[in-house]
Amino acid sequence: MVRRHLSEGGLNISRARLDSLTGLRFIAAMLVVLYHAAVTLVPEMYPLVSMGQTGVTFFFMLSGFVLAWSMNPSTTRRQFYWCRFARIWPLHALTAVAAVVLAFASQGDQSLPRLLASLLLVQAWLGDQQWVYAYNGVSWSLSCEAFFYAVFPFLAVRLSRLEPGKLLRVGAAVCAAAASLIAILLAAAPGFDWGALFYTFPAFRIAEFAVGVCLAIAMTKGWKPRFGVGTGAAAAIGSFLILEAVDGIAPWHTAGPLAGALCIPGYALLIAAFADRDRCGGRPTFVCAPAMVKLGEWSFALYLVHELVLRTALELGPGSLAERAAFAAVGVVIAIPLAGALYTFFERPVEARLRGPSGGPVADRRPADEKAVVAGSENEPVATGVSARG
Repeated sequence: MVRRHLSEGGLNISRARLDSLTGLRFIAAMLVVLYHAAVTLVPEMYPLVSMGQTGVTFFFMLSGFVLAWSMNPSTTRRQFYWCRFARIWPLHALTAVAAVVLAFASQGDQSLPRLLASLLLVQAWLGDQQWVYAYNGVSWSLSCEAFFYAVFPFLAVRLSRLEPGKLLRVGAAVCAAAASLIAILLAAAPGFDWGALFYTFPAFRIAEFAVGVCLAIAMTKGWKPRFGVGTGAAAAIGSFLILEAVDGIAPWHTAGPLAGALCIPGYALLIAAFADRDRCGGRPTFVCAPAMVKLGEWSFALYLVHELVLRTALELGPGSLAERAAFAAVGVVIAIPLAGALYTFFERPVEARLRGPSGGPVADRRPADEKAVVAGSENEPVATGVSARG
């Protein structure tokens, strides 16, 4: 049981509502959407949005941060795993069915084994891109998230025994190790496609998740960043711009995992700054405005449907640059309200039904006597299984 071990860890979990992080989710999701719009329809736009793929790092880090920030000492492993399943799998299954329909309509490849691998969330371990990206290709990130969820109770127990300073050093070491591994492998075998192997490989991507966990536990144990949201935002934006340059000079097959590892520090500063602002009741920023929070709540559904919408637009056969750009814009405009509808009428009610009366609160439902964490969920936050695909 998680209950006993988390209590031994001596955590003092703050229940501050982190609306800013929910709003930031939408911004990161839109970077991913624009990246896929370029890959799918407007390759001429790619140099401007190539680092949209680093949204995967932001969301994996945010996933670890939010789960650690809001973990409840009374939650058992069985309850935790069931709540995670209820949170991500139903909408994943629904969009997988939509992807099957799209594949039939477009006479695309059909493979029952690949579909089963996707539904079981094991596709990211298989290496072959025809398996990793089968059907609703963006769901590879959920395969990574499933692995993160599996190890989280054990990881959190051990990290919760460390003091804030050591937690930050562990996070820095994990970041350095991820970047160093890619650099060493590139030097040892520059011709091998390390990008395809590591970009979607759960055992490598857990580095981002672990850094988020370290950061959250350090903050709940009293660590406070000595910088504000301006510095955090500048660090994240600076990382993004620097990585655009890296993307131009690094071998194409290393850009994804290398960029992900290098942007960990900037995104960590961003998350810490905005979490501290919300915890301390600082002046609100635009990312915690009600509209941004609502859009952030839709971001999981947006991630799972946007590429299907863009692929449908591509099947309609736009030819010129103007036509392709118009189809991409219309696709994005359609994907956002579609995500809102899926969130309201499928994602939330199905999650609530699966959890049942004793399964814990779901998104936007919280006890009257306690504040919630991200997106209105108390001891089980809205999952951040949203990420990019290379």
